[in-house]
Amino acid sequence: MRNNIVVFGKGGIGKSTISANLSTVYARQGLKVLHIGCDPKHDSTLGLVDGGLIETFMEKYSRVFGVRDRAQLKPGDLLVRGRLGIDCVEAGGPEPGVGCAGRGISLMLEALQDLGMLESGGYDARIFDVLGDVVCGGFAAPLRKGFAEKIVIVVSEEMMALYAANNIAKSVKTYASNGVYLAGLVANLKDGVEGRERIERFASILGTRVLEYVPRDAAVREAEYARERTVVERSPNSAFVRSLESLAKKLLAVRREDCPIPKPMDDRRFYADW
Repeated sequence: MRNNIVVFGKGGIGKSTISANLSTVYARQGLKVLHIGCDPKHDSTLGLVDGGLIETFMEKYSRVFGVRDRAQLKPGDLLVRGRLGIDCVEAGGPEPGVGCAGRGISLMLEALQDLGMLESGGYDARIFDVLGDVVCGGFAAPLRKGFAEKIVIVVSEEMMALYAANNIAKSVKTYASNGVYLAGLVANLKDGVEGRERIERFASILGTRVLEYVPRDAAVREAEYARERTVVERSPNSAFVRSLESLAKKLLAVRREDCPIPKPMDDRRFYADW
């Protein structure tokens, strides 16, 4: 089992926070982790490294790779070693309004594949943090190219978060033949316990489960503003960290045979039901 875990979700839903803290949980357990940011904001690794935003793949591509054969690349050309030994890479993207960020993700994953880092590379877990608002082949590259394995969708009870999740489930269904499967949902609720019934109903329709309810916790906001460390490092006894430790354990244990192909709704049914 490769333990290639892809965390999807609409912008602002908390997927980057959850992804970075999952990587930290696994690293603190002694696992060798590769953290792959697939979001043009390129902030997924912000709490994993010292010194702020790292140079992105696209920045390196325009500066170096254009004058150098990709076959000459080495892992050190792409990766930044973060705290706890976590290897980090960010796809990045073009300037707003120019080019396609999805293409940058595809280029980065192809380079990582050429180096053998998505199949072997000595990693126990690879965490992909992927934007889920945009329905295009570039952002679906981990699924389309067969790099993914376990798909996690971060949702809230809000309609647009569920709409994005439904679209992501469509992509999982499309590429199920590549070996990807929907491990389940992670609920980052805005209204606390009141949103649980809606999330449970949504999961039932898709034919999946809610892996974890992530609690609202001031420790998350404090870590995001401080930037220099993850919540796991700053507040290891917080309710948020306990939920992430529980999620991390479930994700390592989940098996493809226990995860049916999702049954997403078409748009007409979605708007009729929600």
